[in-house]
Amino acid sequence: MKFGIIFYAILGSLALFIGIYLLQYFIPLSIIFFIASFINGVFIYKEYSFHKSDKIEYDENSVPDEIIIKYSRSGRIIAIATYGIFVILGLFFLLGFKFKFNGAAIFILCILLGFTGYFMFKIISEIKKISQIIISINGKGIQVKNNTRYLWSEIQLEKIIVKRLVSRESKHDYKPEINYLYFFHNNEKIEINIDDFDITDGQLAQVLKIFRGRFNNSNIV
Repeated sequence: MKFGIIFYAILGSLALFIGIYLLQYFIPLSIIFFIASFINGVFIYKEYSFHKSDKIEYDENSVPDEIIIKYSRSGRIIAIATYGIFVILGLFFLLGFKFKFNGAAIFILCILLGFTGYFMFKIISEIKKISQIIISINGKGIQVKNNTRYLWSEIQLEKIIVKRLVSRESKHDYKPEINYLYFFHNNEKIEINIDDFDITDGQLAQVLKIFRGRFNNSNIV
């Protein structure tokens, strides 16, 4: 954790100083570096919050009747800020573009409009994701988005699994890890990537165990 925070702090500081320096020469480029510095600040917050949250222990009394899981807010902020950089670049080139009525100029204009419009659309999509419910877990079972809820009586082997991405080039190097919510529903394997959610894999594993226990106890009674 400390290495990640130090790394992002150094990058963020460099971006901030460069942005301040460029204010006197080129304001649009300066703004881009300010946004980059902000993104690194959010990365620091995300890194700190992730490790802090993962130490929280859930028990029967601390878990409500339903757990709602959404996309990570910090992840959305990072994505929106990153796409904002490309929107600024697109607007800069559009404002400086000298249009002439010929094929080449129309083609370039269309490219710039498409480029800028695409990243504006991505920003709107990320904003919509902030309030979107991805997973709901309660005493009845697990619901993914607006699909039919998977009932506990039909679910087996629910757990969190880790997959490592391996390529021929990186066979002996660092292997990125991806966490999944994994379970069987009526003999169908279900896997959901949970790396970009507002709950850690450790917390979700605890939640699954508690709700499974509640269901089993209710059946005994």
